[in-house]
Amino acid sequence: MGQYYTPLIISVDKQITTLRSFDFGSGMKLTEHSWIGNELVNAVYSLIFGKPKKVAWIGDYAMDDYYASKDAYTKAMPLEEFEHFYTAAWGEDAKRMPSKQFTRKGLNLLAHDTKGTYLINHSKKAFISLEEYIRGSTVKGGVFEGYCLNPLPLLTACGNGRGGGDYHREHTGYTDVGTWAFDLLEYSEMKPFDYYQAEYHFCED
Repeated sequence: MGQYYTPLIISVDKQITTLRSFDFGSGMKLTEHSWIGNELVNAVYSLIFGKPKKVAWIGDYAMDDYYASKDAYTKAMPLEEFEHFYTAAWGEDAKRMPSKQFTRKGLNLLAHDTKGTYLINHSKKAFISLEEYIRGSTVKGGVFEGYCLNPLPLLTACGNGRGGGDYHREHTGYTDVGTWAFDLLEYSEMKPFDYYQAEYHFCED
């Protein structure tokens, strides 16, 4: 069956914000909204623009086979702690930030022609040049020409590989999926001078 995802953002004072794909006109499966220019993903970028926060893209199957999966987030976080965040994302009382709270500029924050912006991982002291990433990861021909997967949802995904619509093993960059989940991330126009530049490439071959 298909797995649904919701982004979860944790501020430095531990306040939790979640978003729902349908509120932004997006599908809820990971690969239905994980592309450059998607408004749901841009809403998350706007929340971390100049304001570092922890980010995780939590699938509704992310609790299944928790330790057996050996995903990065299951190694770093006990099940009981993860359950708290899972409930915040998927529980009956989950609080969603509505799309009307975002400006049109915020929902268009990152596009194919955006220059000089960076996705920074303060936990790993690493950054991605999004301009370079887009240039190297955009499909150059065929039916999906111009399509480009967005690194943010994939790097922070929890539960990938458990359902339909996930980013599967045969795709480029599969082993990198989820490796930034719950890390302190920031979207910035300033390149960090003392961090290393991380190279990622995601493409559904």
